[in-house]
Amino acid sequence: MNLNTIYQVIIFAWQGFWRNVWLSIVTITIITLAFVSINFLVVLNIITDTSIALVKDKIDVSIYFRQDVGEPQILEVQTYLSSMAQVKEIKYTSQQTALQEFRQKHQNDTLIIESLEELDQNPLGATLTVKAKDVSDYPDILSVLDNSKYNSLILDKNFDDHKTYITKIKQISDNINKIGLVGSGIFILIAILIVINTIRIAIYTQQKQIGIMQLVGANNWFIRSPFIVESIFYGIFACIIAMLIILPLLNLMQPYVDSFFMIDNFNILDQFKNNFWQIFSLEILGIIALNVVSSIIAIRRYLKV
Repeated sequence: MNLNTIYQVIIFAWQGFWRNVWLSIVTITIITLAFVSINFLVVLNIITDTSIALVKDKIDVSIYFRQDVGEPQILEVQTYLSSMAQVKEIKYTSQQTALQEFRQKHQNDTLIIESLEELDQNPLGATLTVKAKDVSDYPDILSVLDNSKYNSLILDKNFDDHKTYITKIKQISDNINKIGLVGSGIFILIAILIVINTIRIAIYTQQKQIGIMQLVGANNWFIRSPFIVESIFYGIFACIIAMLIILPLLNLMQPYVDSFFMIDNFNILDQFKNNFWQIFSLEILGIIALNVVSSIIAIRRYLKV
């Protein structure tokens, strides 16, 4: 196979592309929709993964001690927990600090402030706030604490609420992925059927040209190749159009993403751009492979060479 042959195949494929231009546009549109749906599934995965990571980063366990527990005992518990490999950091909040923070939090609630003034002593106990190296480490930390001699000093712990939030986020993420996969699968299936139908029509409209090629001795590979290359054109154009649609849409989405995360350092467009060439190359190779397979199916079925 020489360069001249490759050049002729590309020219024939390009001519076939424009010969049925409206059908080509429909085919590219369907493939573009498949691309857009897949890429938005990728974006949703980035958003949900980031939200889970943010929630995990904010999670800690507050261990509330009884009011009658002295500071030396609490510091002993702190030392005990610090020795565990799963513990990342521990913050100690004294009774007095806890009361000050409570007052600050409820400074606009007159009833609560007045109630505190009527009390003879501090109603709040000291607290240890424990942050684990990983969310999965919290049950182990709590289990060790529950089975230790210090368990009788503890009034309450607040890990169960955090665990519920993580479970809910994971469920939402899984549901989004399922819906996205089903939608992408439908568009991909439609795209395959459209490509097969487009190649079939292309073969039908070029029957006379195919017959001439056979008469002059063109081999089967040379006759079939333009249709395969034509299907590759569909994938390339669809991928480029999809990216031209997705990037501006991500830019429009950014204010809503900022509002959702309530942070300024997460940019969904930058996240997408950082992985752009990896996403683009994998998707274009995937769609080209699907188009080539679809065109080969159509050629075998409708082209008798």
